[in-house]
Amino acid sequence: MNNSTNRFMEWLVRGLAVLAGTGALGTVDLGLGLAHPLVILLAVTVALVASRLSGTALGVGALVLGAAMLAATTGLQAGAASGVRQALPFGLTVVAVALLVIGLTAWRAAPKPTAFALPLLLAGLVLQPLRMSSDKMSLVVFALVLALAGVVTAGTGLWVRTIQISRRRGEMARQLAQRTSIASDLHDYVAHHVTGIVVLAQAAQSVAAQQPQAVLPALQRIEQAGDEAMTAIRRMVTLLREAGAEARLSPLGTISDIASLTEHFTSADGMRVGLSVEGDFDDVPIDVQSAVHRVVTEALTNVRKHAEGVRELEILVGRDMRFDMVTVEVANDGRSRGGHSSEGGYGLAGLRERAEALGGSFVAGPRSEGGWRVQARIPAGGA
Repeated sequence: MNNSTNRFMEWLVRGLAVLAGTGALGTVDLGLGLAHPLVILLAVTVALVASRLSGTALGVGALVLGAAMLAATTGLQAGAASGVRQALPFGLTVVAVALLVIGLTAWRAAPKPTAFALPLLLAGLVLQPLRMSSDKMSLVVFALVLALAGVVTAGTGLWVRTIQISRRRGEMARQLAQRTSIASDLHDYVAHHVTGIVVLAQAAQSVAAQQPQAVLPALQRIEQAGDEAMTAIRRMVTLLREAGAEARLSPLGTISDIASLTEHFTSADGMRVGLSVEGDFDDVPIDVQSAVHRVVTEALTNVRKHAEGVRELEILVGRDMRFDMVTVEVANDGRSRGGHSSEGGYGLAGLRERAEALGGSFVAGPRSEGGWRVQARIPAGGA
């Protein structure tokens, strides 16, 4: 609908500009003696220039034109009342130009001048019949026709302006949502990789003296995590620099990827990581699988950042066929290093919003038997 309304407005403007600018109406005006040649020339000039003006210049020009039309019409009426014969200042060309300027002004002129220019232009247009006939019925009919044409043209311009404003606001909202998604990806992907690099480096230092052979694999995994983090950062910068870029920071994680995710989470401190995946997830949409993957990613990242003394970590992923829900739970037996609550930071807040957007629920908090639990339930079919 947006494109069709724009095309209609452009067609209307071009049609009026052609009628006024080619001199066809001016020839009729001269033949019928409706307007002075100088007035026709000025009107044709306005028709050729108006569509090329900026929003501010168009608004100011429309304001000046409206005031001039109104002053000329009222001045002519005063002259006719006093018996003074005046040259007819208006004609078909000026009517077409007035409608052209009304449409352009309502469509894309600066808002402040538009508020004053449109009433003046409409008044100057409607009052034109004052100089054409002494027959009151003819005056009323012609004035109503001009008023209808002016209101329709102005309404069409304002309608198209409103649609364009709505489209721009929608585009701004989409860009804001995209940037919010980038911030979430920054936390979920880059922060996870960087945290893993730090942990691996610490583990390598702790085992370097007793187990030198374990240092090389740790360094290789540090290199891999660094490469992945740099790739994510480069893609994120691309999204920020290029308007309308739709590339993802990295491929969406799925439930089947959770196994490899836990393999990268091993450490040299004896932590036991258990993973249980039960159910068929082949028909589960990618957004649901990605949400489950992110729950596990965020939970593992928070274990590294906020927990200590963790000996066991259990990851349970299943599908409740009774309610057709995908459930994920990550629990550990560690203790908090302080400053971490059930409200969580940006990561937990993002997971809660994502789960609720898909029609599910998300909870995170301490366990009664000690440790911490993160749990989410999401409909298998998505929102």
